[in-house]
Amino acid sequence: MRGISAIVIAKDAAPTIGACVNSLSFADETIVVDTGSSDRTAELARESGARVVGEQWLGFGVQRQRSLAHARNEWVLFLDADERLTDGLRAAIAALPQPPAADGYYLRRRNHFLGRPMRNARWANDWQLRLFRKDAAAIAPVAVHEGVTVRGRTDRLDAGVIEHDTVTSLAAHIDKLNRYTALEAGQKAGEGRAFSLSKMLFDPPAEFWKLYLALGAWRDGRRGLALAGLSALYKLCVQGKLLERARG
Repeated sequence: MRGISAIVIAKDAAPTIGACVNSLSFADETIVVDTGSSDRTAELARESGARVVGEQWLGFGVQRQRSLAHARNEWVLFLDADERLTDGLRAAIAALPQPPAADGYYLRRRNHFLGRPMRNARWANDWQLRLFRKDAAAIAPVAVHEGVTVRGRTDRLDAGVIEHDTVTSLAAHIDKLNRYTALEAGQKAGEGRAFSLSKMLFDPPAEFWKLYLALGAWRDGRRGLALAGLSALYKLCVQGKLLERARG
């Protein structure tokens, strides 16, 4: 398959941007949208062969949608700066017919926690719509957890994965959790959704047991226990921040 623009939105991603861009070497162009890095992210991206575009941070959904304007090709592949494609996935994308049979493709993402890949369902088989025809795609202007929607047919590529170094340290994860729960609480408040005592009481334990037992986080040992607990904490923090907003 030809005619792919790979897009990476990055900020202060010097430790991972090189591996990310190198894994996209098969693409016809790789664009790194740098949103104000204070480290060598832009320099390292250029050294790895990417075209770097500097932009002010606009928020997750708006930034994703805006980044499509930089793509010169019909097809776009989104990758985050802490992600990289395996050889199997690169080969599967390259082997797609011209033109492809679908308008968008879900790629399997395997999330890493504290340096090791997770094995349970949600983190090992995290399907993301990342490869799509540009003129068929739309991205909602949400504050967090933005996703691509495609008009037309979608399919899955079963070969290979996106390796995602999502949690390199607990301190970094707690910082990210704090930022993302604040964004999600703000988004919910903007949609008119208020604090719910029942959600605060029941959603965190329900999340924990769903992940730990139903989806098999227990198979990942102590790391699975920690990640299920952190997911429950996320739910609790969102409601806590909605309560904080309600009280001014």
